[in-house]
Amino acid sequence: MQKRSLCLLVAILFAFSGIMMRLMQLVREPLAETSGTRSTVTVTVAQLRGTIYDRNLSRLTNQTETYAASVIAAPEAMAALSTALPSAEWETLARQLQDGKPITLQSETPLPLASGIRQFTAAKRYAEDQPAAHVIGYLGDDGISGACGVEKAFDEELKNASGSVTVSYQTDGHSNALQGGEVQVSNTLFRANAGVALTLDSEIQSLTETIVSAKITKGAAVILDPSNGEILAMASFPNFSPNRLAEYLDREDAPLYNRVMASYNCGSVFKTVSTITALESGVPTTQTFTCNGSLKVGQNRIKCHHVLGHGTVDMMEGFGNSCNPYYIQLMQLTGGLPLYRTACLLGFDRPLVLADGYVTARSTLPSEETFMMETALANLSFGQGDLLATPLHVAQMTACIVNGGKAYAPNLYKGSVDTMGNLTPANTNPPVQVCSATTANAVKNMMQYVVENGTGQAAAPRVGGAGGKTGTAQTGWVGEDGETMVQNWFTGFYPLDEPQYVITLLAEDSKRTGESTAPVFAELCDALYRAGYVK
Repeated sequence: MQKRSLCLLVAILFAFSGIMMRLMQLVREPLAETSGTRSTVTVTVAQLRGTIYDRNLSRLTNQTETYAASVIAAPEAMAALSTALPSAEWETLARQLQDGKPITLQSETPLPLASGIRQFTAAKRYAEDQPAAHVIGYLGDDGISGACGVEKAFDEELKNASGSVTVSYQTDGHSNALQGGEVQVSNTLFRANAGVALTLDSEIQSLTETIVSAKITKGAAVILDPSNGEILAMASFPNFSPNRLAEYLDREDAPLYNRVMASYNCGSVFKTVSTITALESGVPTTQTFTCNGSLKVGQNRIKCHHVLGHGTVDMMEGFGNSCNPYYIQLMQLTGGLPLYRTACLLGFDRPLVLADGYVTARSTLPSEETFMMETALANLSFGQGDLLATPLHVAQMTACIVNGGKAYAPNLYKGSVDTMGNLTPANTNPPVQVCSATTANAVKNMMQYVVENGTGQAAAPRVGGAGGKTGTAQTGWVGEDGETMVQNWFTGFYPLDEPQYVITLLAEDSKRTGESTAPVFAELCDALYRAGYVK
């Protein structure tokens, strides 16, 4: 009752003020019209950057409808807003309107229709539960320029596609908006329908974020189309909301850090590179070595994860059981230089360019000279030592295996979109032939063995079969509980016979008995199948 009385009183006061302002206006109007000095005041009600789309031209930004309005101190507007807005918001607005200048309002719901209120449908840049937040990035403090991610990489294109709504009011001699005066509206928000399209599939992206976030606290996930290198999903964990950036700045788990683009210790997923090297060097898959649980190299004894050793095994068994001594001896046979060259062909010596201005961290690959050193080569043969790579590097390596030895660079940019929703496809780069199709097929069979009989059996999907490689990379870091932290990897392809997807998963700073990526791989495959994404 008290609020209603206060609102009624304020409305009466504004109505009285409106009458007085109109009387003063009538006194001034003849002089103003004669002298031609009548001016206008213009307010920007809404601004919208160009839209970021997925591969199917579904909106990744500008997808949430919102409302924007320009308001002047008209009695009808004041009366309508006094009952429509919360008390605190209304009181602030009432004080602002006392100056006689038009103000702007943003609202998630429609405002009441009344004289003095000009309302427009706009879009909110980011959804509260924004998909692909790490890929898209966010805007700088000015709210106009891209600060990181796709927003920054395509800043010029998205700015050029910007639209806005402006409202111009006639003013009196005190620059106050005249009630009943001429109002001019300019609305170019349609221009923001133009923008850029990414290779992401928003539904696969959402599926990936939901499944992986439930199982991996910190880490990354990538899903590629191996036939062309297009990135279908790319997610970093923990996630964040671009609408509340300040909440994440001081968190120890660094939600704003894009782990897909960052480099990590590789571990045994790099044995795939060693296997390609050996086969291309002419070593047969029947080559055997003996594992007794450890192997002395120089002055160092390097252990196998199987304390009792694997015995005498061939390449299929060595790869499937991820036997370190086997791979040390295998690379001693081939030499370090061929391994270095294969790694370079697969991009482990450089960052990956996903689009112009959108580049991963550089993969850390030791020098040729380092690969020639006995102990260094022993460690590098199974992915340890001074070797770091991003999840995208590992995904590209895996895609090469199911693509007949051809490596497509991972690609994020699908093309440009005009205001009518027409896509102009981007140019794509040809693949690099890393190895023969025969070698690629042999490694593919070994990856199948990993899932069916080896260290990756937890990655087996319910339908369709799969192949992959596990990896556990020592970091040298010790957690607060005294346990050594590792990077836990799984990279693989699905389905088995005609792979449509390469999936690479990383669980950052895991414990040996903690998070495992192999079961998450299986769950993702099953979800893709259930959702109808498998032919």
